[in-house]
Amino acid sequence: MYVRARQSAPCAADGCWMKPTASQFRVLIPFGTPFLYGMERTVIEIFDSLRPHVAPEFQLSTMGLKRRAPVVQEVQRRQLDHCFLPDHKDWPRFGRPRSLRCAVDLIAVLVQGNFSTLKRARHCDALYIASSIAATAVIAAAYCRLMGKKVVYHFHDLQPRRELIRLWGLLASNFVHNTNLSRQRVLERYPFLQRKSHAVLPPITECRTGAPLPSEAEGEFAGRRNVVFVGQVSAHKGVDLLLEAFRFVARSHPDATLHIVGGCSEAFKASLDRLLAASNSSVRVWGYREDAWEWMRRAYVYVHPSPPSRVHESFGRGTVEAMALGVPCVCFPSGALQEIVVHEKTGLICETETAACLAKGIQRFLDDPGFRDACGRRAHTRFEEQYSQETIRRQWLEFLGIGV
Repeated sequence: MYVRARQSAPCAADGCWMKPTASQFRVLIPFGTPFLYGMERTVIEIFDSLRPHVAPEFQLSTMGLKRRAPVVQEVQRRQLDHCFLPDHKDWPRFGRPRSLRCAVDLIAVLVQGNFSTLKRARHCDALYIASSIAATAVIAAAYCRLMGKKVVYHFHDLQPRRELIRLWGLLASNFVHNTNLSRQRVLERYPFLQRKSHAVLPPITECRTGAPLPSEAEGEFAGRRNVVFVGQVSAHKGVDLLLEAFRFVARSHPDATLHIVGGCSEAFKASLDRLLAASNSSVRVWGYREDAWEWMRRAYVYVHPSPPSRVHESFGRGTVEAMALGVPCVCFPSGALQEIVVHEKTGLICETETAACLAKGIQRFLDDPGFRDACGRRAHTRFEEQYSQETIRRQWLEFLGIGV
């Protein structure tokens, strides 16, 4: 029996499904993460924008529902169809078991999770995999391939474990990459995937309507030239380098304020506190915000400090959002950022992975407003030509074989 997913009451663990029409292409998206970072937002926005031609169903964590996890709230806010895994209590972390009891528990949840996903996959036309660690979707993927359905693996992470990619190399029928550079890097790293079907499909970036900032933030932005970072606050995203760089910037630009918007990983909280203590009063840390777009809208410069020695960005969502708003970006050449940002045309790509080089890029925009404005205009034009929602939506529908 099909049931419409309701926001007002929890759904059964077996899930909720709004019956699609005969003309809709049904996609199942196993999505156990409780977080709502760049990758999660990207996947949600892709499939939200493909409606009504595509009928997506997100498979979410029951524990995430109980804890009002950000990703569950976002799916419900958009009224996207969703179902739930049978995780009525916390499941053990997927990985090598440390004891016999741990191994037994892990096998049990894998069986439960895979059976739940398989039940949903029977009603879909395609299965979409956003992460190599989608352990509860393995049997469903095998079933879909057996039935001649698409199994799409999307490279949101350019460096997943080789053994996991070998598994998805067997199970997936199609691989999606966010940029040409991402595709090149993946095939260099995993040459055994070269015989598979590959497509380059940039994520869809929503351009949202304006809204007032929270009252506690409005005054912090007024009369300032705001340097903004939006994303996961962690070491691998280079937040430590950003804070060190802004110490140099603040000395010569007292009208500049650094705004850091995003959830902080547990492993980085102590380091963040130490860095802030050594910083200055011109830094504001806002934590996770659902309305992060409004911080971006008021940015003078956007900084994406991911160092290539720590992470290879498969896209760089914040950078593209800044482009949509005509805000130039300063970044390192991490993964696909060097394809998205055109050096000295739409932003600045720092040559060396140091805080000093990052500070130099930020200072150049602050010292030369004409250059900053010109880069902002070109960034907006590049977004409209290559990353606009209408353009990317059409490409995704063509990839799925849906004529509009």
